[in-house]
Amino acid sequence: MNKTALIIGSGLGGLATALRLEKNGYSVRIIEKENTAGGRLNILEKDGFTFDIGPSFFSMSYEFKELFDYLEIDIPFELNELNPLYTVFIEGNEKPYKIYKDLDKLAAEFKHIEPNFKKEVKKYLLGAKNVFHDTEYKIIKRNFDSLWQYMISMSTVPKKHLPKMFRTFWGELERYFESEDVKIIFSLVAFFLGATPFNTPAVYGLLNYTELEHDGYWNVKGGMYNIVRGILGLMKERDIEITYSTEIKNVDYKGDEINGFIDQDGKKWEADVYVVNADAAAFRGKMLGRKKYSEKKLDKMDWTLSPFTIYLGVKGKIPGIEHHNYFLGDNFKEYADTIFRTEVTPKKPYYYVNVASKSNPNCAPEGHENIFILCPVPDLRVKPDWSDAQTLADEIIEDLGSRVDYDIKNNIVSKTVYTPTEWQDKFNLYRGSGLGLAHGLKQIGALRPANKDEVFDNVYYVGASTHPGTGLPIVVIGSRLVTERILNEH
Repeated sequence: MNKTALIIGSGLGGLATALRLEKNGYSVRIIEKENTAGGRLNILEKDGFTFDIGPSFFSMSYEFKELFDYLEIDIPFELNELNPLYTVFIEGNEKPYKIYKDLDKLAAEFKHIEPNFKKEVKKYLLGAKNVFHDTEYKIIKRNFDSLWQYMISMSTVPKKHLPKMFRTFWGELERYFESEDVKIIFSLVAFFLGATPFNTPAVYGLLNYTELEHDGYWNVKGGMYNIVRGILGLMKERDIEITYSTEIKNVDYKGDEINGFIDQDGKKWEADVYVVNADAAAFRGKMLGRKKYSEKKLDKMDWTLSPFTIYLGVKGKIPGIEHHNYFLGDNFKEYADTIFRTEVTPKKPYYYVNVASKSNPNCAPEGHENIFILCPVPDLRVKPDWSDAQTLADEIIEDLGSRVDYDIKNNIVSKTVYTPTEWQDKFNLYRGSGLGLAHGLKQIGALRPANKDEVFDNVYYVGASTHPGTGLPIVVIGSRLVTERILNEH
């Protein structure tokens, strides 16, 4: 008789783990709080428009290939490489910067502000490349059974990288570039992942390597939710069932094993092993009562910024804006320094804009644009009251319209706003933190909540707040690591 696995939550990590376990002979079932699968990788269909709710692009596309190679099948969706990667509008500049992987094209964008850009960026990216490949299998793509094992593995990383653990991301950029604009643009990988370059270790310059040289950025033809649709089709073929609108409320255990999880209707869900695709820290505190993860202690941890998102259907076609865009002010240092700790709605907010209709016309009615706006804001620990959400949304829409010279405000035919409160409630994100626990040196590797429960032998975790961390390709790696654990231990 096949062993059984119950996966709690249907984010990408949970879906990928389900496919891997089924491949290895497990009978797998998923329960999901919402009425659609995907977690943050989800979809909003409204007024004839289709919006990707969360992620709109990703790097390390080869991790998806690894997953489906493991399953011995073709990728069930079509990848599309971004070119240019994105466009950056900085207030006060006459024209935006287009960011290319081609360093000659990129150097041409910066020639008037950074004459030695190509020479310096090659040196910078070489250092970032070395960090990436020297840590990839020693820190990211492996499990840790103890803190001691992690420290031993860390000690094998070449010592030349040690200064980057104590230098900030911004400090590292200052060693190579003179232009504030260049440093700001290279910092966006940290800022829009929920941190700032002024409190992020320099080792995360490896993210610039992944975007500019290693693999670039990708999205999915027809919309990001086609990742989930493709996986759901495979799950149907493999008899992996998802039960929706089912939220875990309690746990039944004896000794060092869970006997079952209990839902809102009192139904008990039983299996041989359980994989939790919810926040690995908050779940331990709320559901399992761990003192280490009490609300008080969770609030002292470092969390990523919250998303404030706006989904607009706009009449007309908007020139001068690409599929992926960043809109920044002229006060980056001041803005980044205050955004984590202000209770006040940010003034002149920085935001990302995804106009999916530029490359996927089917997501909007003919003659319309589909616009997704993401503004990183303080989480609910810092700013619990979002009664001023409409004010912020209106300011962003007004600013965007003026920056692209189009009357967006008076051409809106569909509008939806998600504050950190909605993100917390819909996706069980602790305090509305968009990407879970941050990746400071005290919260990486074995210092992150483990993917194996510390008390129960048959409970595991996958997702953003456990090892190895956040981001679509990283949680796919996480699905591989947790599957390896389960196969080795059961």
